[in-house]
Amino acid sequence: MLTEHLASLGIMAWPLLITSCLGLAMILERLVTYALLPSLNRKGLTGLFNEVRQCCGCEKHAKSKSDLCQNLCQGKGIRQGIAVLLSHNTCEKSVREEVAGLWLLKQKRNLNAWLKPLMLIGVLSPMLGLLGTVLGMIDMFRDIAAAAGPVTPDILAAGLWQAMFTTAFGLIIAIPALAAAHGFGVWANHYLARLEFALNHTNLLLEGLTMDDDGLATAPSASTVNSFAVKKERNGSNTGCPEVIDAGAVAA
Repeated sequence: MLTEHLASLGIMAWPLLITSCLGLAMILERLVTYALLPSLNRKGLTGLFNEVRQCCGCEKHAKSKSDLCQNLCQGKGIRQGIAVLLSHNTCEKSVREEVAGLWLLKQKRNLNAWLKPLMLIGVLSPMLGLLGTVLGMIDMFRDIAAAAGPVTPDILAAGLWQAMFTTAFGLIIAIPALAAAHGFGVWANHYLARLEFALNHTNLLLEGLTMDDDGLATAPSASTVNSFAVKKERNGSNTGCPEVIDAGAVAA
């Protein structure tokens, strides 16, 4: 049965079969990749923000951030992003924003991988199917012209069925490919927006800003105020970026 349907596709059987296999492989690969992404739920982000607040308010300010940085480097997703910020916590806010932007760009490239080839398959497969239909109709009319006897409706119906089947097969490939490409794109944009929010929130906490998860200001503790004052005094006396804390751990 399957071989008969493939034979009905004519010379476009192999191109359509190859595009269908490639499209299915890309959809499954992206589905597994997105399903294994670390969760960015509210509870998990709140726990990470609390860890950053505690190390910012600790008397051993640099040591606590270094320990938290090494701990976060062992995780994935947003934990590594926060570790990147903590490893540059003695730099200026603009420098940390640039570093976070580079990290987000890398995540965007990983999340959007294979989406454009998947969209290309969704665009090309109907064209391949239409080409097969046109070639099939050309063969049908050539056979009709060569026929010596009368042309009956069943002959026309059989030829048109074989010709139109390639267009239907191309659309069967294109619709899931385009739907998956756009759906994964929406998924990736939503995930990247959550990553950006978490990094911006952490960056503000490193500046000594005291706020809750919704951005509302809270009363700072005395240790937080003292550590922030020491940091501002240190940044005022140094023109360059201070030494990065445990950069080797982040690179690993």
